[in-house]
Amino acid sequence: MTFKKNLAIVFFAASLSGPTFAQKPVVLDDEAIFVAVEQVLQGAPALAAARITVRSQDGFITLSGSAPSVKDIATAVRLASSVRGVTGVSNEIRVAEQPWRA
Repeated sequence: MTFKKNLAIVFFAASLSGPTFAQKPVVLDDEAIFVAVEQVLQGAPALAAARITVRSQDGFITLSGSAPSVKDIATAVRLASSVRGVTGVSNEIRVAEQPWRA
């Protein structure tokens, strides 16, 4: 009787933990990751003047192009890194040349 009681407790405890036993890691394809990174960058008001190109391969993102400042570049890298499925970010963004003022 104690074996059945212990077994029932184990099953009950497992059922309380919910679907964690059945969850599998979500694998996103490069197209989905690319679109998500593009959306997050385009949705950032601070990056409105930036001209950033996104490439995705096996979850690794390469950002290239130009941005007005180093702060904007750091923002773009931080935002891209935060996207689900991104495994790494290569930053090839350069500070845009500003017209000289007299």
